[in-house]
Amino acid sequence: MQESFTDNKARWGAVEVLLQKWLRERREILVNYALLAARFSESSTAQEEQQDTLRELCQLLVDYVSVGHFEVFHELLCEAEAFADGSNKLASDIIPSIGDTTEVILGFEEKYALVEPSRGGYTEDLSLLGEILERRFELEDRLIVGLHQTHARAASNS
Repeated sequence: MQESFTDNKARWGAVEVLLQKWLRERREILVNYALLAARFSESSTAQEEQQDTLRELCQLLVDYVSVGHFEVFHELLCEAEAFADGSNKLASDIIPSIGDTTEVILGFEEKYALVEPSRGGYTEDLSLLGEILERRFELEDRLIVGLHQTHARAASNS
């Protein structure tokens, strides 16, 4: 998104567009995760269908994590610096914890993107992924509220 902004209102608006797209991707992850969990518990569901859903989920996870780290968080930090209200402290507190979730998410993707899940540890891994995603989304929401949404009023006044 490497744009040069002349005012905080334009910066806020550009970050808002990026966030809305990213949050739509989050919803796709949740839908695919729910489908996968439901399909895995149904013995009648075709193995191929489960594998397709798993591959799609893995790709969504990698894309989502990448966009978060390389675009969204960067732009939120730039926004915080532009508004110069001290909100970047919150980012420095939260982003490392989000990074911890990234390792687990990418580990799941590496393990299951190209192989068929076995009933052995897969159920536990899928459950852990759900817990990690929940934690990550909570942290991301705190970051969005603490940085971006707090700047909405200031942006509309500029």
